[in-house]
Amino acid sequence: MKKLNLWLFLSLFVAAFTLTACGSDDDDNKPTDTNPLFGRWEAQQSFGASTNISYAFVIGADKKISYEYRMYSAGGGLHNGYILTGTYQVNGQTVTVNFTKFQRLTDDRETFEQNDQYVYTYKLENNKLYISGDDTNGKEFKNTEFVKK
Repeated sequence: MKKLNLWLFLSLFVAAFTLTACGSDDDDNKPTDTNPLFGRWEAQQSFGASTNISYAFVIGADKKISYEYRMYSAGGGLHNGYILTGTYQVNGQTVTVNFTKFQRLTDDRETFEQNDQYVYTYKLENNKLYISGDDTNGKEFKNTEFVKK
């Protein structure tokens, strides 16, 4: 009888530790994608009949960001384009972006490291993102409307 009680006690003891060791794999510190800023935001501008420019910001929950710039000529071909990647920080209605990588989409398709910082102000309204500040060409965004894709 003593052996049975000992085995029963050991079985319950092991079961208790085994069951408490199993838990949810969810990480409470993991960022969620519920922030309305997260996602891909696109905008377009036309300059006469000859030039169209498309912009896109891809904002991630992991504090990473990319900026895509594409300029199309009248024939529809890509005239100039690049992608910048880096990290961002939000403080109120201001986003500070540190771009660390430049990748050209035309000509020699070069990629190189850089260290450029840009500060944008933003507002979200009716599922649209409005951005003001300098773009990477020194051309200013003036309340430019971006749509989530």
